[in-house]
Amino acid sequence: MFVQLKADLHLHTRERDRFIRYDARDLIDRAARSGFHVLSITNHDTVTFSADLEGYARERGILLVPGVEMTIEGKHVLLYNADVTPERIRTFADLRRLRRPEWLVVAPHPFFPASYALRNRLLEEIDLFEAIEFSHFYTRRIDCNRSAVRLAKETGLPLVGTSDSHFVRQLGTTFSLIEGEPTVASVLQAIRKGQIRVESRPLTLRECAAIGLAMAVGDLIGGRVPPTAIRSGELS
Repeated sequence: MFVQLKADLHLHTRERDRFIRYDARDLIDRAARSGFHVLSITNHDTVTFSADLEGYARERGILLVPGVEMTIEGKHVLLYNADVTPERIRTFADLRRLRRPEWLVVAPHPFFPASYALRNRLLEEIDLFEAIEFSHFYTRRIDCNRSAVRLAKETGLPLVGTSDSHFVRQLGTTFSLIEGEPTVASVLQAIRKGQIRVESRPLTLRECAAIGLAMAVGDLIGGRVPPTAIRSGELS
């Protein structure tokens, strides 16, 4: 039976970025209190997923979807339910060769003014992607999501609302409502079919500036843990 699932599929934790003040369990606790049903921790080039963490989330009413924010040829790509280590996917040719039907590939913040944003590369590799992210990081006047929304309409690809959280204040600003069953396969298939709706509010200029400054300071401080894959049973 399909139900409406509150989901955020782009989240970061201090298991990878040490400037983040919460770990995976803290994030799950906060999300449970905020009424979320589905989460994916998508740390950079690191799979933060294990049977213990999956069980911890389940006990709190949350489905944890395995995910990772890959860096492929210098561009960020969200990859879900993949059964290979991030180290095996370095190029878009690798992704095209290795991807399987049960995976979901999403374009995160594709038209943001950053070197890691896909931008024109998304157009060149559009056949690899099954959805496009609608990012939380925008205001009423400044909105890099507009190009993403336009491309989604042109291609028929669904939009996935996410918070890309690195800080507590970001959680809940943008998320998705998915019509499906609370299983990984059902959630990902619902997204492919467009059974998803973005819920979002623009940030104020003050919020946007505060988040941008905090991210810049975090990048300056560094403290990123070397990429590791902690997913139980992952292929090498």
